[in-house]
Amino acid sequence: MTRSMTAGAPEYMREIGRKTDDVVLAEVKKHPGLGINEIAAILGWTNGKVDGSVNRLISQRKVKVQHFSKRGMLVKKVYPIDYESKPRELFEIPKELIQENLWSKKANVYAVSRSTIGVSPAIKKEWEQKSPMKDQAETTIAEDTLRIKLPKIFADFYHLENSETSLSVIGDSIIITVEATVIPVDVPNRRTKNK
Repeated sequence: MTRSMTAGAPEYMREIGRKTDDVVLAEVKKHPGLGINEIAAILGWTNGKVDGSVNRLISQRKVKVQHFSKRGMLVKKVYPIDYESKPRELFEIPKELIQENLWSKKANVYAVSRSTIGVSPAIKKEWEQKSPMKDQAETTIAEDTLRIKLPKIFADFYHLENSETSLSVIGDSIIITVEATVIPVDVPNRRTKNK
């Protein structure tokens, strides 16, 4: 291989890196808060390729990461640099999944189990009798979503600030399930040297 053939190799590799970073950044903007392995699965790439790209994007101040301990494993979640998370007690449900005329400015909220919150536009007899904790939530209907703001007592009891949740609609009720509690972890910068 001649010198002239190898001279362009670093620039070629940088261009491949830029293209990779553009694809990863687009995915992070589309789905803020995904883990490295989730991004890799979506793109059909290795975790190492995605992690390398994320590290470059961090150094370019295009993304930020948070590390969480989840089920005993360290998880790196990736967000656009300007991402502001919505309050954990705020939930949004697409309007096409609900009967809009049933929902007013308040909804009934029930602690159905240690990991399940039930929200209903009307009093639910079964939940009313068995629930150890009940209250009302503020609801608003925007252009295409129903927004539910849970009372602080529910947000605190279910540790929503450190939880991952999922939503499902059953009949005229909404079920919020706490899937996992995540614990923020500070990871030392690998580039700093011990003195």
